[in-house]
Amino acid sequence: MTKRVLFGGLFHETHTFLRQHTSIAAFEATALHIGRDAIDKNTGNGSPSAGFLEIAKGAGWDVVPTIQMAAMPSGVVEDAAIELFQRHFFPVLEAEISGLDGIFLVLHGAMVSESSDHPEADILAEVRALLAARGLDIPVVCVLDLHANVPQKLIDNCSAAVAYRENPHRDAYETAVRAAHILADVMACPGIAQVHLPTRYVLPPTGVGSADDPMRAVLAAARAIEASDRDIVNINVMAGYSYADVPHCGCSLSAATRGDPGRAQEHLQYLADVLEDNIARGYPRDAALSDVLDAVDQLAPGRGPVLLVEPADNIGGGAPGDATDLLGPLLALGRRGIVAALADPEAVDQCRAAGIGNAISLMVGGKTDEHHGVPIAFEGKVTNLTGGSFELELKTSHLASMLGTHAEMGPCAVMENDQATILLSSRKMPPMDLGQLHSQGIRPEEATYVLVKAAVSHRDAYGPIARASFNVDSAGLCTSNLTRLPYRKLKGKIIALP
Repeated sequence: MTKRVLFGGLFHETHTFLRQHTSIAAFEATALHIGRDAIDKNTGNGSPSAGFLEIAKGAGWDVVPTIQMAAMPSGVVEDAAIELFQRHFFPVLEAEISGLDGIFLVLHGAMVSESSDHPEADILAEVRALLAARGLDIPVVCVLDLHANVPQKLIDNCSAAVAYRENPHRDAYETAVRAAHILADVMACPGIAQVHLPTRYVLPPTGVGSADDPMRAVLAAARAIEASDRDIVNINVMAGYSYADVPHCGCSLSAATRGDPGRAQEHLQYLADVLEDNIARGYPRDAALSDVLDAVDQLAPGRGPVLLVEPADNIGGGAPGDATDLLGPLLALGRRGIVAALADPEAVDQCRAAGIGNAISLMVGGKTDEHHGVPIAFEGKVTNLTGGSFELELKTSHLASMLGTHAEMGPCAVMENDQATILLSSRKMPPMDLGQLHSQGIRPEEATYVLVKAAVSHRDAYGPIARASFNVDSAGLCTSNLTRLPYRKLKGKIIALP
């Protein structure tokens, strides 16, 4: 018999220290697909939703679409956006509930709204309450980002949560495929239990790359447990998202099992011990620009650019992407061969008014707030103007986990002088794919320095072209030094080591 599966998505990583809120318009700019569009707009686009839809099609499931929403990481989500999801999701659920065999949700796990520290867990609890009120036990499976902040409430109200295992998130599509297979298994044979173990640790994004300890060690140990214990269906090692000031912020572990939940809990405690043994690597310190430039000047000659990575303005972590604390000093010091990108719609408009081939003097960057530097003077020639769309060159890049394989930066301009080439975009775009620069006529491979506003997510794209890479300390609300942030809700958590 054909399985009937309800499908929806609500995806946002929320930086609660940013002043700007995330509105419905922010979702419209990335993904806001209602009804049949939730299927049509995601089929084959490389996103986690596409992974689910591929398995559903192959299995012959009848997919009942509701709404799929996603927005770039940014500030607290306005309640109106959550209400929009609810208006399109719950009426379909209630109308179809008696004929459903399963429910599949693509979530993030680190969303915060104006009125809730975890609206995704609230939605799952409401789904579970509706099922219980009708005496139904329909499996609910959700996909989570590796950076999810997971409360017990989320685990209690789904059949299985399935998180990414790679950072950069090259496995987002694959994770949704795995989650869909788990849903198929649970629909055929109910009986999975979940256990959850929060930890004390809140780690900065620079400390949770899956190729580095502590995540590398814990993830390897989790895979070994899955291989040795046949009852374990799935283990999640969630790094957490440190810029959400919520009580459940931080690293957590969960497992789905067909065996003894107590045994699964023992597995999680072992993983927590592995995390503890390797925790010192989770709190890296970014270097001062002067020290980095001294190190750069001592490098042996070689091909490829030096990456100056600016975690404090990590666009993939929610920062505005217009910080000038690195670009300004580099220009002042007379450094040449710089490639940089800034989100600055005002500067784009000025370049468009000047026109291609014309020289222009303007102030760029530093316009979002007081935390990311000040506008700096830049004089150069406008060398390109585009609409800002591009296709991902790396179809499994971290960026595909957020928006699929097609990206829109809005109107863009490229300016050049004898020191730097700067891409100015109307919308911020995380530097997770070289197509962003190549589509605008910029060759980062030929640069001396490339400024990268990221923490870890850039590595798959930029690592292969780089001669060297340095994380540089600067002002910004995605700082690796979490002690700079005014947390209010963390109790019993560790944000730095002595």
